[in-house]
Amino acid sequence: MPHSPPSRAMQAAAALRRRVDALRPQRFVAPVFVLGIGALLLVVLQHLSQSVDYRSVIRQLRHMAPAEWAGALAATAVSFAALVGRDAVGLRYLGMQVSRGALWVGAIAGSALGNVTGFGALTGGAVRCRIYGSAGVTPAQVGRMTVFTSVSLAFALALMTALGTVCDAGTLAGFLPLSAAALRGIGGTLLVCGAALVAACPASTCEIELLGRTWLRFAVPARRDLVAQLLLAALDVVGAALALWSVLPHAQLGFGDFLTVYCAAMLLGLIGHTPGGIGVFEAAMVYALGPSVPTSHVIAALVAYRAIYFGAPLALSAALLAAFEGRALAGPLGATFGTQLGTQLARRGASGVSQLAPLFLAIVTFVTGGMLVISGATPAFGHRIALLQTFLPLWVLESSQLLGSLFGVLLLFVARGLLRRLDAAWWLALLIAFANLALSLAKGLAFVEAGVLCVLIVLLLVTRGRFNRHSSLFAERFTPGWLASVGCVIALAVWVLLFAFRDVQYSQHLWWQFAFDERAPRALRATLGAVVFASALASWQLMRPAAGRFVKPADIDLAEAARIVRAQERSDAGLALMGDKNFLFSDSRNAFLMYAKRGRTWAALHDPVGPRDEWPALIRAFVTLAHRHGGRAAFYQVRADALPLYLDAGLTLMKLGEEARVMLQEFDLKGPQRAHLRYALKRGERDGFAVEQIDRAQMADHLPLLREISDAWLDSRDAREKSFSVAAFDDDYLAAQSVLLVRQHGEPLAFVTFMTTDLNTEATVGVMRHLPGASPYAMEYLFTQLALHLKSAGYQALSLGMAPLSGMGPTPLASPWHRLAGLIWRFGGKFYNFRGLRGFKNKFAPRWEPRYLAASGSISVFITLADLSLLAGGRRS
Repeated sequence: MPHSPPSRAMQAAAALRRRVDALRPQRFVAPVFVLGIGALLLVVLQHLSQSVDYRSVIRQLRHMAPAEWAGALAATAVSFAALVGRDAVGLRYLGMQVSRGALWVGAIAGSALGNVTGFGALTGGAVRCRIYGSAGVTPAQVGRMTVFTSVSLAFALALMTALGTVCDAGTLAGFLPLSAAALRGIGGTLLVCGAALVAACPASTCEIELLGRTWLRFAVPARRDLVAQLLLAALDVVGAALALWSVLPHAQLGFGDFLTVYCAAMLLGLIGHTPGGIGVFEAAMVYALGPSVPTSHVIAALVAYRAIYFGAPLALSAALLAAFEGRALAGPLGATFGTQLGTQLARRGASGVSQLAPLFLAIVTFVTGGMLVISGATPAFGHRIALLQTFLPLWVLESSQLLGSLFGVLLLFVARGLLRRLDAAWWLALLIAFANLALSLAKGLAFVEAGVLCVLIVLLLVTRGRFNRHSSLFAERFTPGWLASVGCVIALAVWVLLFAFRDVQYSQHLWWQFAFDERAPRALRATLGAVVFASALASWQLMRPAAGRFVKPADIDLAEAARIVRAQERSDAGLALMGDKNFLFSDSRNAFLMYAKRGRTWAALHDPVGPRDEWPALIRAFVTLAHRHGGRAAFYQVRADALPLYLDAGLTLMKLGEEARVMLQEFDLKGPQRAHLRYALKRGERDGFAVEQIDRAQMADHLPLLREISDAWLDSRDAREKSFSVAAFDDDYLAAQSVLLVRQHGEPLAFVTFMTTDLNTEATVGVMRHLPGASPYAMEYLFTQLALHLKSAGYQALSLGMAPLSGMGPTPLASPWHRLAGLIWRFGGKFYNFRGLRGFKNKFAPRWEPRYLAASGSISVFITLADLSLLAGGRRS
């Protein structure tokens, strides 16, 4: 949330810089590239699948033998075991060592996440930074290791492809538009160059500088590390190839030829940088294997391969994550599990693993959302629809498929909130998962889909504590890359729809056909709904105004605000100096508004501060600022004499309560109404109380003492510091105030700060704290002494703060809010001591003055109230 800079010129320059930054083409290069690659791949897949029938692919998947699935799982295990070895060699290259448990978890989780998200060197590296960091491995070292393992994998793929072209050039020449001699020549050249490069490696790791130390410096791996890395990379690739080979009808193709094709396809996938090489890898495999294996069988095998090699490790990583979260909840049983994974990981690495929950949950949720969208574009099995027809109304079936797709699109966007650890995203994801669990069964007994949703629900439940940020789900803009990923999912769903119903002749009547056996119209409506819903959400995200962010006010702004505060009589304006609010200054910089932001609520505290003739322009400017950022303007605790200004600005008024103001010139201890105060003073003297005034000049010496009292008070109430409209203990803030300290037999017991201005006409109570176990008369004694002290110093009024919902009695023409507030005042004592607070302040016979909320909107005013309560509690977006 931008704050007003010192001059208009600087403000214009800053605005221009923000506009230029927003229009920088670099932000859109990667998303446009991803969308372009995705569109090209869909065109290629469409061309390759012209002769393929969707039903034949599904039939091939359903008839795969359990032994084939088991073989693919075993091969996947071999591949990931080699990945663990590659990480071990990479750590040896760095001269570092981690526990065995951390090594296995880091390698498996990092590789699984990198395979699914794409740019595995970045996402997998982030996981390894978190887990290996517990053993002292720095992010820079993880980056070096990642470069080493990534380059060695590409090198190993190139060498294996070259070896395959040399050994089986005759067979591969039938698949590729090259002669056998040309293939042997290319492969032989690559092998010779690779062997020379390995031979050139030194016997031990050394560093080489190029173009001077400041330009380029890198460590060359030792020959043994490079050879070990290449061998393990080869084993990794062979295991991955076996996973696909196990579910692929072999026909006349040998494993050696297949391995060469697989390595070449993997290289193309690495170059494409799509998640796991998806699309590029499939196109290459279909093109190369098409002459020897039916295309429908290849596609079915690739789908099974993706589910096993990519889905199973991701599920295992998620299970490890859930286990670590469960270990934190289960106590001794979980501790035993942690011990089995290694002492070091259990003590420090477990925290690193569990902190990856937002990242893993975001990926799993996005994948689940994509599955739901694509599922809505595919036909359900006919025999399952026939079974549902016996007990389910048609409208339930129709609406279930449409709603399932819409909820799937929403999960694609909610995943972004999970990545940012938002509690609202967690709740919405959980509700959608439960809703889609029922919808997946109602739309066609989709048991696999229901199983995935159950896994998501379990993961959400066990990781609840990681999503603790209280912020609006859509408070920040979605990145172009995220929107591009959503676009790729939607485009894939449209292609799947066209592929699955290729034999259905399109006509406008399809949109209006509703029957149990009309699967194409149902999928068409669900896909269209997903496209429209995703387009609407993306368009809203792209076109909505920037939400604004909180930026700590500059020192010059605080100094200007302090000057204005001291020159006027309203002492509560001193809350501006807490440093937790921004400022909007008038053109003359002689008046300002202090404000903060929560969600879409832009909340100004109190009326403007400064000359009254500048208030109308400031109020209009603030409302305009909030609306320009798509927010709601609110003015909190404004006074009755300024209400016409807010009405002129088009705001809605609502009474909040009443402020207690003690008129000090009338204040004394005579009469029966002040009996409580007289008794508090006498009781305090009997208990050894004495007051001590601490001026601003003495504050620095007394701050440690005051903080001890404050910390003890907070700990005793399990509370946190407040903000916005409530004074908080802050060293810089307290340094500008005066303090009245109560000592009991010489020991500090309680204190209260009070804000004043240079006019010395009124004071406002600030921070009030006392030690646990203090006498119940301590605070009453302290406030009485404060009032007497200020009266003797010539002050006219002392503000004791507001009593919420006070003065909200029932009236014949009261608004619904007024009536609700009155009920809360009467019956809400179990949740907040409304009456007790007013009763305490009434002992000082104050003058009660109403305070109001002026806010934009009508029903949204209640959302504004909720945001204001969170702001006062120290929570902001």
